[in-house]
Amino acid sequence: MSGLPRLALILLGAGGLAIVILLVFLVVHPKAVPSFQDLGQGISNTAGLKGELTARWVSGRAQYQLTFQPQFAIYKAGFSYVTGHPPEPLWINIRMLDATGYALCSKQILFRFNPAQATSPRRHRTENTSASPELAALQAQEQQREKGHDVFQNQMGDDGQVASVVAQGDLPCTEKEYKRFGYWDFTTNFPSTDEQKQIMREPALAAARAAAEAQAARRRREAAMPRFFVEGDANLASYNSSRAVVEASSGQAFQVLRSTDRAAADEWAADRAQVHYNCDQHATCTLSRSGDPHVIEVRSIH
Repeated sequence: MSGLPRLALILLGAGGLAIVILLVFLVVHPKAVPSFQDLGQGISNTAGLKGELTARWVSGRAQYQLTFQPQFAIYKAGFSYVTGHPPEPLWINIRMLDATGYALCSKQILFRFNPAQATSPRRHRTENTSASPELAALQAQEQQREKGHDVFQNQMGDDGQVASVVAQGDLPCTEKEYKRFGYWDFTTNFPSTDEQKQIMREPALAAARAAAEAQAARRRREAAMPRFFVEGDANLASYNSSRAVVEASSGQAFQVLRSTDRAAADEWAADRAQVHYNCDQHATCTLSRSGDPHVIEVRSIH
């Protein structure tokens, strides 16, 4: 074999080996996935929220990571309580915009919601939702609402409170739209900071309402009870002016409660009048005499 063909074979073999080495390198060392880019912050002064959005274009998709937390430390308690006990179905809608403010694409992310524990100052409940026959329907409705949507996950802090909420997924942007990105904004039905304070007070207010309703029910029951449950007739026998006690011949004794009734009690006892008595559950009684409009208030002592 001449030197030229041999050289060609050597070069061909070397080229094939280089291709094999390149393929092995690509398999062992795949192309690096682009890192997330910080797209800036979004602020809601009304709800006291601060959002941070990052995104990247990979495999023909715009992937995002979104975090929301309290705007200031003073809003931490309200943020934690509302995200842990949403009063109603809550959501945040983010928009990707170009430099001119034109909306390129948008995405709605939901907060997980439990209808059984919903209380809201925006729509005061008049019944116990957990006991409502509509609860199952509401829970099914919530499952349908969350279907196909990204949902925030609560991130707990060292103090046991919700420190932030995080969501991730895909943005419905085309590559052309993604490359035109200028900034982002968001809208939300998250309660205002004033509403958050009201929502935190709701359990205490509910307990106070329950206590007031129980007390009112007890008063209604007491009012429905007969005012007098003991009554009868007796003949008065004597009156002790120093003790303001009038006694009956049957051995009963009544203490006169009003000083203005003492003269009448003395007169009735002197006449050995027959009286009718009505006594309530507290042994408070009235004495009345046939043909006499006067009524004496007394307390039965035996």
